[in-house]
Amino acid sequence: MSTSYDELAYPSRPFQQTHPLRLATAAALFGLPFAPIPSARILEIGCGEGANIVPMALSYPDSKIVGFDLADSAVAVGRDIVGRLGLTNIQLLSMDILATGPELGQFDYIIAHGVYSWVPEPVREALLALVSACLAPNGLAFVSYNAMPGGHLRLLMREMLTHHLRGVTGIEARLGAAHQFLNLYIDTAPTDDPISEALRAYAKNLLTRDPRVLFHDELGEVFAPFYLHEFTTAADRHGLKFLAEGEGLWWREELFPSSRGKAIMEVAGNDPLELHQYLDFIVSRLFHQTILCRSEQVVDRNVDHRRARQLWATSHAEPVGDDVDLQSRTPVRFEFHNGAAISLDDPNLKQALFAIGAAWPQAVQILDLPDHPDVDEGLLQLFTAGHIELSVAPALFATKAGTHPLASPLARLQLADGAPMLTGLDHGNIKFDDAQGRHFLSLLNGHRSRQDLVAEMIRSEQVATLTLDQVDRNLERLAHLCLLLA
Repeated sequence: MSTSYDELAYPSRPFQQTHPLRLATAAALFGLPFAPIPSARILEIGCGEGANIVPMALSYPDSKIVGFDLADSAVAVGRDIVGRLGLTNIQLLSMDILATGPELGQFDYIIAHGVYSWVPEPVREALLALVSACLAPNGLAFVSYNAMPGGHLRLLMREMLTHHLRGVTGIEARLGAAHQFLNLYIDTAPTDDPISEALRAYAKNLLTRDPRVLFHDELGEVFAPFYLHEFTTAADRHGLKFLAEGEGLWWREELFPSSRGKAIMEVAGNDPLELHQYLDFIVSRLFHQTILCRSEQVVDRNVDHRRARQLWATSHAEPVGDDVDLQSRTPVRFEFHNGAAISLDDPNLKQALFAIGAAWPQAVQILDLPDHPDVDEGLLQLFTAGHIELSVAPALFATKAGTHPLASPLARLQLADGAPMLTGLDHGNIKFDDAQGRHFLSLLNGHRSRQDLVAEMIRSEQVATLTLDQVDRNLERLAHLCLLLA
């Protein structure tokens, strides 16, 4: 059966927040058992071309991965990529959620990203029923959906667009009419009204989106946002319960000491769902990325700082200043790649964060850092604030090139196909549009020495001259982009 996604393919890419490493970290922090990632059974519902799970299959050859989608054309593209990579641990299937059940088997990690809010109510119920039927006893599921109350803003714009597009058919015509109305709104809406200003900002955002995303998301047949309590009530009907948010604030009462946080807790109490729901109200959340576990799982939300000892930490943190004192209680300012900064005076925590930043992009096992409660607790606070990443295991990539450098097979395949975005071995997306750099990366097949790379770059007329030092700098850059294998 042909779908709108067959007529206009949805852009397919990996999403770091859906990776089993992220889901397992939530389990580890809240005291739940979880399946080892290298041998995990992973299912993605609505996998499209498989861009989110093919990299997992490549990184973990002993895993068992299944993805399915209703769009036959997207699945066909994904199968071609799987075949060209020679992967045998992944299946991509053309299937309908309504016609799928427990025969798929049991899975340790189930992902349904970008599906729940864009399908009719019977399909939403079938999706949660499928998760319930296929989730292993210690399994974790990731389900994303449009959120309320921020969804009211999106619905306002969608309703205006729907009126403007009435009677307009065809992909190009509908996109053209949508852009026409968005520009009209931006140019004519009043500037002294806060709601109009918020809608104007949202309209500007829509104009910058990939047209394929605009067509399927805002202009799609179904667009249903939900309050957190509505979604968790639906999940509860299927024996599933809220564990955590996959991205954003990890709520810990003692880590939110501001007056705003205390005011929220006075109203919401200590129930984690209520705390998250009231936080949604305060920040007008637009999108949820919810991690679920089975209802019978016992979740310990009093996070013991010792649990951090078993995790790995990553952060692009750099100390500022010429005379950085890590041994005393003299404050040291650390800056992060996202522009944030923090001043620390605890010597143990300063040394820990310095070590984490020096190792970037590789992860550091917290067991190798100073064994002190202030370190464990401090790292948990930095994680809650979004300054560092915690994970149950490191991503699999090399930070130094070998004698015969080897780049990710998937990235080299994407280069061969002319893709503007590459997939990093950290499951990230990389915009890589430097022609010389793309050619250099394509040569890293594990068979060429540095001298061979110099000769090939000159032979292909990519450069007139190239030194071994320049080759090393290029390789270091690619290592920092998580594109090299050991």
